[in-house]
Amino acid sequence: MSKNILYVYMMSILKKIFPYVKRVLEKPLILAGKFAGSFFTPFFRSQLFFLFPFYHIGGAEKVHLKITGCLKEYNPVVFFADKSKNSALKKQFMQNAKIFNLGYLNNPLLIYFWVGVLSTVFNSNKNCTVFGCNNLLFYRLLPYLDPQIRCIDLIHAFGGGIENFSLPYVNRLDKRIVINTRTLNDLKNQYRSNGIPEKMNDRIFLIENCVQIPEKLRRKNNGNTLRILYVGRGTEEKRVHLIGEISQICHKKGISVEFILVGDIINSIPKEYRKYCNFLGEIADEKRISEIYDNSDILLLVSRYEGFPLVIMEAMAHGVVTISTDVGGISEHISNGYNGFLIKNESEDLIVKNVCDVINELASNRHLMEKISTEAYKYAKINFNCEDFCSKYRNLVLEK
Repeated sequence: MSKNILYVYMMSILKKIFPYVKRVLEKPLILAGKFAGSFFTPFFRSQLFFLFPFYHIGGAEKVHLKITGCLKEYNPVVFFADKSKNSALKKQFMQNAKIFNLGYLNNPLLIYFWVGVLSTVFNSNKNCTVFGCNNLLFYRLLPYLDPQIRCIDLIHAFGGGIENFSLPYVNRLDKRIVINTRTLNDLKNQYRSNGIPEKMNDRIFLIENCVQIPEKLRRKNNGNTLRILYVGRGTEEKRVHLIGEISQICHKKGISVEFILVGDIINSIPKEYRKYCNFLGEIADEKRISEIYDNSDILLLVSRYEGFPLVIMEAMAHGVVTISTDVGGISEHISNGYNGFLIKNESEDLIVKNVCDVINELASNRHLMEKISTEAYKYAKINFNCEDFCSKYRNLVLEK
């Protein structure tokens, strides 16, 4: 007991002194990084650099992979700023770019060392473009880059915190990319609230994500059982514990359902609900994921906040009916009762109740299920194809 008290006490002391230590060491670490960076410059020659957080499985990571694929002919270099959970997408990134992983060598202090290293590398590539997303290193780096270097960021969702961290660096960002109109408007409102000139809105560009669309809609053949799918992380904002609770309620009500959960999320589901769920773990094989969508009826999301999840686009492309909380940019593409279902983001108890009501309705009305499935596929085929995605990124990223 005394050891625990001592540990807590020591940690509280360290938290208090860390900001002072950081301020003292910031400049020496940047100088050390610049010195080290001078030796790296011959090995990193490119006009296009990316700073992404991870190469493990995730919707954002799949989008980053698509972006590098669109621009691979320009020989980009990708730095991964944070430690990935696994190497699921690493080989695919290597097919598109030269990659360098900083995740095992980065922490709140060493970030300043890497600011020194990378600013030296990037500044040695005159007139290059630096593109960042979802990592603090990118924004810390911006003040140390030469004025002729073009800086672009991508924001997947408003509300995760990165929009606040990036605010002091707005003037240094030549272009900002968002994936839905909701985030575009949120950024503009944030600028207005913080006294940022309205002309800076002209630097924000909307490029929606894309997915591969099957040529034909494959009809589900699951008998009387509804196969309800979740694909994603088990992080706090996803609230997957509610999916566990919903699975229990559906089974106790006698609704013929199977809950299929894809992702490293078993520990995010309370033990008492796990027997009602089928956990498939993380799946990197796109063919296998496609088969799972083809054999699923419903995609269920109960997130607290989102941008516009790639999993919804993938699901709609396979005619899977989405049931989701009405957050972020989801309502821009899901029309309640027409090509999916939106659940008001109220208390967790109400969310659970309303989701169960929709599942019960679909279980008893297969004609409605098929109608909404068809509309979801039609919408995806028109709106989520990849024909314009690459051209928009090429024009925006490479435009001088």
